[in-house]
Amino acid sequence: MRSNIRSNIRMATNILLVIGTFTIALKISPIAESYQKKNLCIKYLKHQIDRDMLIKRLKIVKQANPSSVCDFILKS
Repeated sequence: MRSNIRSNIRMATNILLVIGTFTIALKISPIAESYQKKNLCIKYLKHQIDRDMLIKRLKIVKQANPSSVCDFILKS
């Protein structure tokens, strides 16, 4: 009977670890996305990527001024 309780506790612990891991991953993803946008803007301002690549990756309209969009992203 005791071995059954121990295995149930191990299974419950493993389930909680999996849930905790996914919770942490979901909380980190928006932070990673904002840093990716900042890195894209820095590369654009250093002339490492061109305007069309920035527009494509940030999914902004072509009429928008990429420099002003990057200024807004870098300030936030």
